[in-house]
Amino acid sequence: MRKAALVLIVVAGTILIGMRVLGAKGVRPQEADAPDSAPASQTERAFPVPPFESLPTKDLVTTRLGAAPTIDGDLTDWPLGGGTRLNRDTAFSFKGHISDFYDLDAVIRSGWDERTLYFAIEVTDDILAMDSLEIWHDDGIEIGLDGLYDRYAWGEDDHQYSVVADGRTADRGEPAEDVTAATLERADGYTIELAIPMARLLPGRPISGTVMGFTAGLHDDDDGESWDAYLIWEGTNTSSKPEEFGSLIFSERLEERIAGLEARIAELENRTRELLDILSEFEGLPPP
Repeated sequence: MRKAALVLIVVAGTILIGMRVLGAKGVRPQEADAPDSAPASQTERAFPVPPFESLPTKDLVTTRLGAAPTIDGDLTDWPLGGGTRLNRDTAFSFKGHISDFYDLDAVIRSGWDERTLYFAIEVTDDILAMDSLEIWHDDGIEIGLDGLYDRYAWGEDDHQYSVVADGRTADRGEPAEDVTAATLERADGYTIELAIPMARLLPGRPISGTVMGFTAGLHDDDDGESWDAYLIWEGTNTSSKPEEFGSLIFSERLEERIAGLEARIAELENRTRELLDILSEFEGLPPP
């Protein structure tokens, strides 16, 4: 009896395998070509990757600051170290003529807290010119930001902040609302400090590990009128091509993270005391 059952199982398995083999061989051509007739919404999900995106890009680390710097152009209250360099050797794109690093060179540093993104820029420039009506024609820096890192150029999180060596500031040529900037001339160039409200870039608060799109442009004007040279740290445009930007990576030191948490705990304690004071006032009221 067991032998007969075993034979039946073997026969049934053989028939099943045969049906699958015959079914695979019997697929009609139009069924094999089914992907070609898929809905457009599916086929359009595949898109070619632009050549630029296959290239490695640079990044700048922005470090959480224990105390907010004073925006006055004096960088002595910034932590030492860090940053990135922008000159004719490090620029991704470069127009005009730069004779040497004394002619044009910059060190860009960044810091942040929950409400503000900061930049400190030290520019070496042997001749300063600030005589043009157009903000892009004089010595100055451009900061391109893609706050949501969505590679889309025209959202509310996308900005091109320009700061001229004399302190004039704009966002894509228009008045830069809520932004604070200060400059300070030096014997060999100038410094810039820039404070940008985080609400202009993100819907919430950043954390360690947050990433934004970032690039910087640097203009050099030695003889007045329009610029003589233009460097871009990463990409070919500081305004309309965020897909070419590098990255701004948010980081923080452990001790600063602890200090930040302690500050938030203290804030919660104060709010709790205020709530208890309000409740005590209600307790003292006579019943209705």
